Amino acid sequence: MTLGERIQTILKERSIKQVEFAKVLGISANYVNLLVNDKKTKISDTLAKLIEETYGYSAEWLLEGVGERFSDTSVSASKTEILKRIQKMSDSEIKATLAFVKTLESVNKDFSDE
Repeated sequence: MTLGERIQTILKERSIKQVEFAKVLGISANYVNLLVNDKKTKISDTLAKLIEETYGYSAEWLLEGVGERFSDTSVSASKTEILKRIQKMSDSEIKATLAFVKTLESVNKDFSDE
């Protein structure tokens, strides 16, 4: 898997566009496009660490394609992503999400009681 493919994976899994990815990381959308299309095949350690801290993908996986895909920080990155999405939701979407979470809690409780 190339660096471009790994970045495409992040974009797809996080459901974000190249422009948003670039903006969050403080890089140009053109640079992201060059990476995704394998016109640039390397990124700095600093950028890899920033992606790791922001999105939870291991810098080592990003840079070399080896090791675990997600870093230890992926849980907090996922929480941040969820909170961002919740802020964009309508009241009815938030109510539906809360109902879903309550259902998950109930299911988890049922399993832990066994």
